[in-house]
Formats: sequence, C-alpha cells, structure tokens
Amino acid sequence: MKKMFTIFTALFALQVSAQDLTYQAGSLPEPAKIEKVLSAGNPSDVLLLAVAPEKLAGFAGFKMESKAGALFEGEIKKLPTLGKIAGKGSTLSAEKIVALKPDLIIDVGNVAPNYKDQADRTFAQTQVPYLLLDGRLSETPALLRKLGKLLGNEKQAEEQAKYAEDTLKQARDFAKQHHKTAYLARNADGLQTGQKGSIHTEAMELVGLENVAEGDQKGLTQVSMEQLLLWNPQMIFTQYDEFYKALENNPQWKELSAVKNQQVFFVPHTPFGWIDSPPS
Repeated sequence: MKKMFTIFTALFALQVSAQDLTYQAGSLPEPAKIEKVLSAGNPSDVLLLAVAPEKLAGFAGFKMESKAGALFEGEIKKLPTLGKIAGKGSTLSAEKIVALKPDLIIDVGNVAPNYKDQADRTFAQTQVPYLLLDGRLSETPALLRKLGKLLGNEKQAEEQAKYAEDTLKQARDFAKQHHKTAYLARNADGLQTGQKGSIHTEAMELVGLENVAEGDQKGLTQVSMEQLLLWNPQMIFTQYDEFYKALENNPQWKELSAVKNQQVFFVPHTPFGWIDSPPS
C-alpha cells in the first residue's frame, strides 16, 4: 500500500523536468551527507514525500490535521507544516530556515527569473544549497531517477520511475484516439484557468484534450464569462467543491456545451490534487 501510494503521488501530483531544466544556488552536498531536506512549496512537498519521506523536514503547505492527513500513518504523520519559501504566500523566513539546519532546499515549479532570484536570495541569506526544478509531466521518470540518486534512494525512485513511464505511455496512446476541447476551472467562480502549455493543464493536454485557453504566458490567467462562452469547451474539469456545487444553479454556465452534455468532471484532490494544486 505504501509503495503504491508513493508511486501514485509521484506521478499524478507532480510535474518536473530533468532535462537540464534546473537551477541551483550553492554547491549540492554529496548524497551521503543529505539527511534533512526542506521543501520550498506545495509541488516539492509531493516530490519529497514520494522519493525520500524520511529526509523531509516538514511540509511547506500540506497540513496533517486536514482530512487528507488521515491517509497517512507512521512517522510521516508527525511531520509539521513549516511554511513556504517560494511562490505566493511565502511564510518561512531566513531565520527559521537557518534554525531548522537543513542540508538542502528543493523547489519545484517554473525556472523563471523570479524563482531563480528567490533561490539566490535564500542561499545568500542562509548558506543552504537551493535546487530549483522546472515542472514538466512528460519528464517525471527522469526526474525521479535524478532525485533518487541525489537523495540516496535510487531503488525506490526507480520503481516509481518505471511505473510513471508505463502510465505516461498509456496516456499518450489514449491521446491518439481522443480529441476534445477542454477547460480547467479554478477557484470558486471557475474563471481562473491555466493557459495552454502551462504546468497547471499539462495533465489534461497529455491525454489528447485541447485546452481552449490560449496565451503567451503559459501560466494562470483570469477569463471572463463572455470569453468562456465563445470558447464553449466540450469538457470542464475542476477540483473546487464550491464551484462544482454551484454550477447547476448558474444560468450562464448552463449555456456551455460541457454543462448541457453533462461533461463537467470533479477531479479528486485527496491527499493532493490529481491535476492541479499542486500542478500535475
């Protein structure tokens, strides 16, 4: 059960690339010297839980006291929520990082200038090496192997990587036969989404769905109801309870083909998001 759970979290709740799409501040320690790793954000919570839970200092965002925490047991159950370093809502200060005495900080997301700056700034303030990994679902197997080697858990990571390869192949085969337009509805109003090519929508695009939200930024964006009606997606996916429950009473949303044809899907998000939150 534990093996299957770690494999599941590694594949379905994570998107990371190992094709040199990395950035590091400071020199990485030798694997034998890495005993405590600090997670910088929600995506890295999942990565470290899958590859090396025994080295995880605590979670950046996940809370064991939540309903999802009931799925965990043993030593993992004791892990505290320390706060985020990267992204919106950063709460973990340099002073707290130093006090925790981690051997390495790992972050997962976009290797963009602002995140590189965060890595450099954090290292300068704490002298703790900081590894930033860019998120890409298709490269999950390579990333798992990379992190398994770095953290000294190659056997466990290899099992997960092979499972990920098989599952990704199934997804690509499925994509060859299915071509529909789709929309990812985020937040309570459903009007935030991920643009085509973003890490937020990569999972649904991998299985052959055409993301209606085109854009140059390839990140999150706000859309209007008018624009959504013009796109008129055939399928809608969401992980937000409030949005899903309110949908049937919203006359504007009922105009969409996806709603008319009962093609709105509530995606599981326990213990982590299967598509998004964190991106996957």
